[in-house]
Amino acid sequence: MVPTRHPWRHNLLAALVPILACAAPAAAQPFDGERDSQPESATLAIVGGLLIDGHEGPPLSGGIVLVNGDRIVAAGSREALAVPAGAEVIDATGMTVMPGLIDVHVHLDILGHSDYQHWHGTHRPDYADVMAVSARQLLMSGVTTAVDLAGNPDALVATQRRIESGAIPGPRVIASMGWITNWTAEQVGRHHRRTHTVNVRTVEEARGAARTAIAQGAGILKVHTGLSEAQLRAIAAEAGRRGLRVTGHVGDRDDLLMRIRSGQDGIEHLYLSAGDSPSIHPDVIQGLVDRQTWVVPTMIQTMAQGLAVEWPDRRDNRRARALTPPDLWADVRRSLENPRRFGYFGGGLRVNRFEAMGAKLRQLRDAGVRLLVGTDAGTPLNFHTDATWQEMDLMVGFGFPPMEVLVTATRRNAEYLGLGDEIGSLTPGKRADIIVVDGNPLLSMRDLRNVAAIVKDGRVYKRPDAGAR
Repeated sequence: MVPTRHPWRHNLLAALVPILACAAPAAAQPFDGERDSQPESATLAIVGGLLIDGHEGPPLSGGIVLVNGDRIVAAGSREALAVPAGAEVIDATGMTVMPGLIDVHVHLDILGHSDYQHWHGTHRPDYADVMAVSARQLLMSGVTTAVDLAGNPDALVATQRRIESGAIPGPRVIASMGWITNWTAEQVGRHHRRTHTVNVRTVEEARGAARTAIAQGAGILKVHTGLSEAQLRAIAAEAGRRGLRVTGHVGDRDDLLMRIRSGQDGIEHLYLSAGDSPSIHPDVIQGLVDRQTWVVPTMIQTMAQGLAVEWPDRRDNRRARALTPPDLWADVRRSLENPRRFGYFGGGLRVNRFEAMGAKLRQLRDAGVRLLVGTDAGTPLNFHTDATWQEMDLMVGFGFPPMEVLVTATRRNAEYLGLGDEIGSLTPGKRADIIVVDGNPLLSMRDLRNVAAIVKDGRVYKRPDAGAR
């Protein structure tokens, strides 16, 4: 029985019906990986538009992408390919066709609310239903794969199964099944994530926590601050045996260097370790390069919080409001009325910090550090509906070539996750994760706000004509 104190659940179900009705699977047929000519059959054809395939080559004007079942069978020019008889056609004329976006840092259990104590205290019993809202928001913004880095394991498994079965729309979800740390009880309580946090004291406990997360279905492991080098090495060893990455937060410079030595594959929020300083210490840069460590800057997290203080009108996000049940949105919106009372918003958007972020990002790129696109979406005012394109827009604003940013948010993110053979580019044999953008993100990354068509695993979740809003 649905509790009457959460009527937004009824609204959510009503909102999902047209999207799921729109999601049309194609009849699956075997794909011949050696085929390099016109495929014999296809169930879906995306025709016209500017084709960006994720391989960093020049875009192709007037392209065609052919899909059979859940796989791409061909992508190329109209001269080389024809639309097979009987295929459903999506007309992308005047738009951009590209791989679905991948966000490697989201939080499905939160929706931009500022007061974590209130949010988790109120919605802990409803995490799976909250995650259904977040999942829909991400998919409708063009994110076809998302990495959850701290959710409740039971709710995440339920969400993954509901998405995979077609019960709810959402991206492919890869989850860390919580995070592993060595905190005091006060620290755990302050983060209001008792169901997310696995607190360890010994090396054996750290190893056991890694094994438990993997057994729960983790596709990546997340570590937080407080762990010793021996504990981190034990966690990294367990992950390595399963071919999984370990990522997480860092403390000061010494902690960061220790984590690089210990085999932590990814660093989240790296710019925070240097505060407002416009540079990262050379030892850190060298360590990141030598160990080929990946970095997820999550700049939009800090930017969103600053915007809440400096520009109050930005708190009423129309896209997030439209894709959130009214009762939930009212709760989120109330929490943003006085953001300065929460620690997240203490400093506002300081110009020196904004400039420092850009300087550090350019320093990392110039040194050859491997950068990714992740957003920390779900954190205060950092809405799932907008975080990914906003992070990408920031990268372009800080001097990154637009094509490089698009490839980072697709193929490079897929490679980091060990899924480079499955997703991330419009390559025959890969999963059919495709978005059609009304505009050209090579000219303006903000055009990614206008996702006209969405295909995930060969299912059409949104079409340019009818849509799924």
